[in-house]
Amino acid sequence: MAHFTLAVSERTFQRSFDLLKRNLTFAQADQTSFGIFVAGYDVRAHLEGGTIDLRADNTISVKELDIRWDRLRFMLGINIPEICVGGGCINMPWPIPDICLPRVCVFSGNPDVSISPDLAAFVAQEVSFTGSVVARYFDASLPVPSPDPCAPIRLEPLPSHNQWHIHIDPQTIDVDLFDFPDIAGNLIENALSNAIRAIIPGGFVRDIILAIIGGIADFIRFLLDIPDEIDEWLSDLFNVSFGLLDFIGTLILDFFSSCNPIYRIDDPFELLPARDGLIPVRIPLRDLSVRVNDVEMVAEVNIGG
Repeated sequence: MAHFTLAVSERTFQRSFDLLKRNLTFAQADQTSFGIFVAGYDVRAHLEGGTIDLRADNTISVKELDIRWDRLRFMLGINIPEICVGGGCINMPWPIPDICLPRVCVFSGNPDVSISPDLAAFVAQEVSFTGSVVARYFDASLPVPSPDPCAPIRLEPLPSHNQWHIHIDPQTIDVDLFDFPDIAGNLIENALSNAIRAIIPGGFVRDIILAIIGGIADFIRFLLDIPDEIDEWLSDLFNVSFGLLDFIGTLILDFFSSCNPIYRIDDPFELLPARDGLIPVRIPLRDLSVRVNDVEMVAEVNIGG
């Protein structure tokens, strides 16, 4: 039998969880080349909400944990093949000078078109996970791993003394897919169309180039290899090509299970502080274990020498 037993109610556990997750913010940026175009993202987000259910089978369930995007910038650069019209000369008999037509080229840049709209207002996502609570011992005498994977998301510095750490340990994590609405697709299409129109000069040259490429909207879909709707193409980039969902899931897993305990207990534990010239009274803690039922978290510990 354990020497000491401590119980934490579900309501108190929820408050502790709220204090922990409200400090989780993350930022990430990356880009991928798709040949004729380069697409990428620059994002920053934090977590809000979330309800915890302690269950009788020694598991916990977290639902309705909202991802709030402070920044969700989509970056797209397209290198359009150069198109030239005009040029060439008509040879005239001497002494009449040759007649040469002006040569005009468009899409000579690299990239020719770049946009970076912020799509944060168009996305709402939730995270849910099931898991357990686990106790781990932190030995301050051991060296910190190098590189330290927790360094970017650790909320408090590592302690200089031994501690028992109680972690939320997610086992299965479900992150909602990115599902951009039609308005986001329209925003991107309009931005690309305006950027392409700005490159094409006016007059007869414009008429010739538009005759070559066809409608600008269809030209954009051809360049990006989009069979249907731009919003669906955009969602597929964020859900699959960018790997952002895997990044979010791994980040949340590491944040709770490895890097930030929900509770910390000093070892040895101080029962009485130093006072009146007397030394503090501390007891060593051994074999800490934790479990949950449907009303509370229970921690049991022995006193060792």
